[in-house]
Amino acid sequence: MSRKMLVLMCSIFLIVPLLFMGCTGDDGSTGATGATGPTGPPGEDLTATAKPETCVTCHSGAGDNHQADYDLFFQDGVIKVTIDNAVVNPADNTVAVNFHMTKGNADFNCKDVDNLNIYFTQYDNTLNRFQFASGQDRLSIKGTPSNIVYKGSGLCTSTAALGDNAALLANPGVVVVYGYDEQLGSIAARVRQVAYPYADLLFNAAYKALPNPYVSASTVTGCEKCHTIPYLKHGNIYGRVKGVAATDMITCKACHLDNGEGGHQVWQLLVDDTVKAGDYWAVAPGDVESEMTPAELAKYAYKTRLMNDVHMSHAMEFEYPQSMANCNTCHAGKLDKIFTDNNFVLETCKSCHPETGSAQAEKMQGLGLAAILPSSHITGGLVSPARVTCSTAGCHAGQFKTITGHTGYNKIIYATDNGVKYSDIFKVTIDNNASFDNNLLTFSFHATGTLGGLVSPNIKPTVLVGLYGYDTKDYIAGPHERTIDTARDIEYVVGTSHPRFTTDNTTAAGSWKVTANLSNWAKLIADGVVRRVEIGVIPTLRNADNNIVALNAPSRTFNLGTKTFTDSFYPAIVNVIPNGTKKEGCNNCHDALAVNFHDPDRGGNIVICRLCHITKQGGSHLEMQSRSIDSYAHAIHTFQDFDIGDIDFDNNVESMFHDLKIESTYPTFGTTNCVSCHNAGRFNAPAQDKSMAGILSPSDNVAGRAINQATATGDDVPAYVTGPGSRACGACHRAVMIKEDQAAELASFNQHTKDGGYLLVPGTIATLETAINAVLPTFNDGDFVDITP
Repeated sequence: MSRKMLVLMCSIFLIVPLLFMGCTGDDGSTGATGATGPTGPPGEDLTATAKPETCVTCHSGAGDNHQADYDLFFQDGVIKVTIDNAVVNPADNTVAVNFHMTKGNADFNCKDVDNLNIYFTQYDNTLNRFQFASGQDRLSIKGTPSNIVYKGSGLCTSTAALGDNAALLANPGVVVVYGYDEQLGSIAARVRQVAYPYADLLFNAAYKALPNPYVSASTVTGCEKCHTIPYLKHGNIYGRVKGVAATDMITCKACHLDNGEGGHQVWQLLVDDTVKAGDYWAVAPGDVESEMTPAELAKYAYKTRLMNDVHMSHAMEFEYPQSMANCNTCHAGKLDKIFTDNNFVLETCKSCHPETGSAQAEKMQGLGLAAILPSSHITGGLVSPARVTCSTAGCHAGQFKTITGHTGYNKIIYATDNGVKYSDIFKVTIDNNASFDNNLLTFSFHATGTLGGLVSPNIKPTVLVGLYGYDTKDYIAGPHERTIDTARDIEYVVGTSHPRFTTDNTTAAGSWKVTANLSNWAKLIADGVVRRVEIGVIPTLRNADNNIVALNAPSRTFNLGTKTFTDSFYPAIVNVIPNGTKKEGCNNCHDALAVNFHDPDRGGNIVICRLCHITKQGGSHLEMQSRSIDSYAHAIHTFQDFDIGDIDFDNNVESMFHDLKIESTYPTFGTTNCVSCHNAGRFNAPAQDKSMAGILSPSDNVAGRAINQATATGDDVPAYVTGPGSRACGACHRAVMIKEDQAAELASFNQHTKDGGYLLVPGTIATLETAINAVLPTFNDGDFVDITP
């Protein structure tokens, strides 16, 4: 089929009229005129109805295409470079670096590559650091273009003048050659999206003779949990060269010298004097350091050690999804290296903690060193210089973990100091003996696990029952709703009073048997609209500090007709807990889902999230999005800001944090990396017979924003009812337009989703009910749906 014909067919599908043409009486005469309906928003047609979305007609395999585009980035091993030697010529005081380069296993001329860097970095074996003597910097030994000679067969020579640095090459150190070819894009945080990165290292003879070669205290496999695979700093610099673990972080040392002067004092200012940071940001967004006084720059001065740059950026600015106390994420297998006396110094503490701390800061509140350290360690409000080295003999030698309380593991996630998670010990299982009779659903579950004073009967479970509508993956009745009385509809804290739940108190400790009365939804069940339910359990367990620990929340699908569990009813869309060596899934970045944004007892299972995050509600914190988990998660990971209508943009601090939020970068350096969250084949346009319509929230009232026109309420983008593709896939696209205040683009996008499906007003439950009844009976048997019990 020609492209022109395909475009014509898409156009035909997209311009089908949506209007009802009117009604007649039973005898053929014109019927009575109905009451005038409410006035809709400008340009909206209240007589429009819903029809299946046509997304797949023109966007079939859109998710696969997204992934294919992302897979063009960061292709490992296409370009390979091998350093042969570095030869100093005393006669003209130059150094020549000889190296071979291939591309696709064919000889490649290095002069044709887009980016080439060559440096020598000196290693101090006494301090075990890559650093030069005071006043010296890394040595650039990349010659000018005229001094780079291609000799054929992939061999290149770069010749550079040494000046006064000739003696440096005789010291222990490493020659680094790195770069990339074909930059395809760039994103915030100075990240390049490149096609073909490359790198190699050459340790000189003086380094090879050392008794203590460098071994990083961190591991690149930790970076790869959230970032690219292979890990590429700034998107183009290999953290590990040619797969050799012993090279971890050495390439980074070409810039991050252990004694270089750091240039991001804004990180400390954000958490130490947030108001001042906001004031400077208002004058010079993204370049706060240019406004800081010499005294302030000196106060927050730091060295460019990787520990400082990584700790401060992740603890104080970036949208880091874990606690910084979870050291094991980046230092797995090497915790003994970081908890040594030589690291028990003030510099280590300050790499995460502010000196005094700011109440206005978004991160590290209440964790200022002045509040944490004993008063005897404080002089004039600052940490006493005499106490800079905590492990000084007679003070805290060998007590790093004891004094600080840092074990290397998040104590909410990990039960022990050797990497055992609470979720490895305590498990809840939904038993096979469920029943359904006379609208009464009875099921049982049990818990296992013992650790010290914690035992499985200590678990306080909450049960949830979600009613799938029309055999879709979405709920026609969500457990977290309140549509009947003041209690949650079908959510129950076991052991409390609930009008639709009872508990069998004769079960053994650590076992529970619960009955849910579904009589309020009897008609939906009888009419075949509801054939299956999801039974979920949230297991709440508190540790000795009375904190809820991270456990996995199980759920199972139960068929009300066959009265059996059908756990394979709907294949998992998202991979929460990575399997084996897979580098995808929520817990790669989060370690235990929900710890940082909910209670930790909801982990391990996106279906549990979906039991509350249903399509029947608009996003409560996210404007113009659905509360359904697909819309919510997509918007959040595109860094749409929460509750923008509550932000005072005249307040420099609030405005600054909004800017930092929306400018954040998805950690795999590209939001089209669908497999970083999704299971294979589960990220194309939603099937129209397997997903329900949803409600999008209205826009927030934000003065001066293009999206908000001059209306009485400011909500010029109303709440809509829309289709599953618009709701899920559209969440990413809308989030970008919302962040950039692209009013025209957003209006065009909404019109596009309307033409290819539906965008109905008012965005109410009644309209949603109408849309469900207009679309889903086409695919599934079932009578008219009244979703109000």
